[in-house]
Amino acid sequence: MSGQHAELNKRSCTRCSQRKVRCDKKYPCNGCTKAEISELRDIIESSSDEESSDASYFGILPESGILRGENDSQFLDSFRIYVGSRTEALWRVYLENVAPLIAILHKPSMAQIIQSTYAGVGLAPSDEALLFSVYFAAVVSMKPADCLSILKVDHDTAIQNFKRAVSQALHRANLIKCQSLSTLQASVLFLLCCRVGGDTRLVWAESAVVIRVAQAQGVHRDGDNFGLPPFEAEIRRRLWWHICMLDMLSSRDQGVDTQIRPEMFDTKFPLNVDDHVLTPQMTEYPEPTIGFTNITICVMNCSMMTEMLWSEKLGESSNQSTQDRASRITALGKRIHEQYLNHFNLEIPIHWVFATIIRLQLSQAWLAAHFHSGQDQPFQHNDSVFETAVEIVQFAYLLQTNEATTQWSWLCKSYKEWHVMAFILSELCSRPLSPETDHAWDVVTKMYHLWQRNHPNSDALLEKPLDRLMERTTASRASKQGASSKSHPSLDPDSSNVSYLEAGDGIPYDLDQNLADFGGLDWLSNSLF
Repeated sequence: MSGQHAELNKRSCTRCSQRKVRCDKKYPCNGCTKAEISELRDIIESSSDEESSDASYFGILPESGILRGENDSQFLDSFRIYVGSRTEALWRVYLENVAPLIAILHKPSMAQIIQSTYAGVGLAPSDEALLFSVYFAAVVSMKPADCLSILKVDHDTAIQNFKRAVSQALHRANLIKCQSLSTLQASVLFLLCCRVGGDTRLVWAESAVVIRVAQAQGVHRDGDNFGLPPFEAEIRRRLWWHICMLDMLSSRDQGVDTQIRPEMFDTKFPLNVDDHVLTPQMTEYPEPTIGFTNITICVMNCSMMTEMLWSEKLGESSNQSTQDRASRITALGKRIHEQYLNHFNLEIPIHWVFATIIRLQLSQAWLAAHFHSGQDQPFQHNDSVFETAVEIVQFAYLLQTNEATTQWSWLCKSYKEWHVMAFILSELCSRPLSPETDHAWDVVTKMYHLWQRNHPNSDALLEKPLDRLMERTTASRASKQGASSKSHPSLDPDSSNVSYLEAGDGIPYDLDQNLADFGGLDWLSNSLF
């Protein structure tokens, strides 16, 4: 085998021969590697011309947002009447579909606000803004058929009407100058759900306003510093860390750094306790729960952000080795495993969703650590890393299509593995045809089409570069197959040659997945690194 490989290396690669340049006869050769990097850079930078046509965006603001609500009392009066009889149904949808994923609210406190509406008690503008944001979140999470059944209008129309109501309610509550946590909670919940609909640039821009308002209210400082009651301090912690998540997600959508930096705040993590444990009357903090609670996903995300996004030792230091970066991820994985995942019951769908989301994030961090590698062995031709990237996309697809967890897929659809997809596509351009690359192409094509169906009008900054990578990969594979890229069917969603991957088709469907083996690697094993 080694002799045969050495014999092959004596000949220049096909690409260098075609370009008539010197080949160092390695695999991949230095010339090809540089050429691919240059082409990828051209693909990404070429989007700037099209993006320039969007410059008018900042001169024409959208009709609704946290800063665009007009004072239309007639519309609000009509909306209150319309939604009044549907409050119970919307609250139930929120509890089932939204609250498990976005634990920004204290549900018993929110239930009291809803009871006030039943009693005909007029709500303060801040509480009404929060109530309308809950309604909006519930509508966004609905399936179109459920929306038509409950609200008697189609899903898109309902989203626009409820979005307008929230915008006006936030206008009435005077978000910029408010000192109410309820108004701030309403704006964060609203923007997190707006992002799901594809308004990523608007969400990113307006998240900056939310951050400034939060700082003006001192939410970035821990309540213990000011002797606040434990209940209030804990609610503020939940709010601040959801603002951090909003900042992280919206910044990632636009391909920019987060606005929040760790030195800007000292707010502690929320306690891992269920809502019913927290009461306004408590004088001491309760003991954190080991295992699953309704705030666990937030607490785990806090750890992930702190260790993997803001840590100077992870990815920002060019002198740090891949093993050091990967070891840090391993240590984080062990802590999360011991404190939370080991205590999950994966036969319960929401437990499985949380576990899979965290596993995906850890595996992506593992890939990122290797991507920063300065080792001689080219990262892009490491088979185990390539296989792991493909399996990450597979499980991400499963999160969005699994019938057993469909009520939470609405938020999972907004998590896009841009960089993992881009890596796989660039790999497919350079790797020879094989069953492995055919499988990888099948996976990324189906995920790509799913994104297009879910968000046909997305304005995410990385959307256009990924479109170009798809076109390039399509042409590359067609060329390798000896066919014209125009006749290649893979980008045609109506083609009979494209079989969309349904839940359970080609992806493990059993909810009882082995946590340690996720992604084809044991990310808790130091031997990997």
